[in-house]
Amino acid sequence: MRVHNFDDGFEAAAAGGGSAGGDREMLPDGTHNVTVREAAEGPHKFPENNPGEYLHLTLAPNGSYGFVWVSLGSSAKDKALAGSLATALNYTPDGWADADPAELIGLEVRVVTKQVLLKSGKTRVFVNDYLPVERAGEPEKKAAARTPAQKIAKDKGEEAGEADDIPF
Repeated sequence: MRVHNFDDGFEAAAAGGGSAGGDREMLPDGTHNVTVREAAEGPHKFPENNPGEYLHLTLAPNGSYGFVWVSLGSSAKDKALAGSLATALNYTPDGWADADPAELIGLEVRVVTKQVLLKSGKTRVFVNDYLPVERAGEPEKKAAARTPAQKIAKDKGEEAGEADDIPF
């Protein structure tokens, strides 16, 4: 997967608050909400080194950071990341196989990012995982009762103790 630095030269991006120099700060390490701004299938920018078809995504962080470019190919790691992306966007395997990349535009997803310093001296942002977007106001899922104490407390509508509690 390739991810590039973003040079803030576009009007839409500049409206988001770019610095005086025209560059936006790169997305830092961590988990961030992003929106898929562009999605397309096609060959890699450097086909001699990366043969085959790729899913190219432009991700716009929900903040004042620069765009993140991702290209997912046919390697095992890229296939796993594409599966993670499909799951995060609530696609079934059949739905994902039949999906048009244009359907992804405008969808939100959470990404886990890592900045990496390349041998060339340039810093790049890589997406290591895709997660569903957490929505405010969604009910919190509680873990299933596993121990006898937890099961009895659940039946009574009370809070269970630790796993080694005796249920009486």
